[in-house]
Amino acid sequence: MGSGAGVGFSNLAAQSHLRWHIGGTFAVLNIPLRPRGGASHQTALRAADEAEALLSILRKAFTGSFARQRLSRFLAAQSHPTLTEAARDLGIHHSTLAIQLNRLEADLGHPLFERAERGTAMKLTRFGKRVAAAAQKIPAEEMPRR
Repeated sequence: MGSGAGVGFSNLAAQSHLRWHIGGTFAVLNIPLRPRGGASHQTALRAADEAEALLSILRKAFTGSFARQRLSRFLAAQSHPTLTEAARDLGIHHSTLAIQLNRLEADLGHPLFERAERGTAMKLTRFGKRVAAAAQKIPAEEMPRR
């Protein structure tokens, strides 16, 4: 069993195994590791392939798992005056929607909404309108149902 081939090693177990058998530090080996909690290799490859097929404005949004869900929820939220109302309609908690939209904005590098303040409804920024138009061109069967 010595090499660990075929055995599921966590990053920590692999580091410990290599230090014990090789006697050096793991960093010296220059072996890239997937970050803890990161997407699987196949998921990462699929996300990259999907991004290639998209309009350029949306490519950066498809950086990991649940990208389509974030985009779908963005499209659903745009018709509501506040994130709270959008989250209620989607059946999710307000903070969940806010986190997902913040991640989408961070991935794309621009704000998508001008957030609501007392007495004013939230509205899409110019960039948000471009993203919404591009996202609506994605076939419905490829988007989650919210």
